Amino acid sequence: MNNKGQALVEFILILPVILVSVVILTDLGSIFVQKINLNNSMATVVELYQNNEKEEMLAYVAKENLKYEEKEVNDMVEITLKKNIKVSAPILSNVLGKDYMAKTSQTIYKGDLDETQ
Repeated sequence: MNNKGQALVEFILILPVILVSVVILTDLGSIFVQKINLNNSMATVVELYQNNEKEEMLAYVAKENLKYEEKEVNDMVEITLKKNIKVSAPILSNVLGKDYMAKTSQTIYKGDLDETQ
């Protein structure tokens, strides 16, 4: 009995599953790393905002290809950063969409801004 043919058929059947799994894990890792980078960018943007360096902040946001939103409510300012992340894994793009929108926000008390100016 020849087992070489059986092993080859099993390998060919399982290979697409392994390849799709690797691509999905790679995309998820990329999304995770870019989300961490977005959080780091938020810290930079908040620091520039608190130091009243709006021109530098907007230049940084443009350079990093981020979407910036600011909303004032009473004594608070909510800063939101968004970034589009391309998803290339076939199954993952069906779940998350071709462009995944990563988003982070931080709320700042405006009283803190008055002290630094």
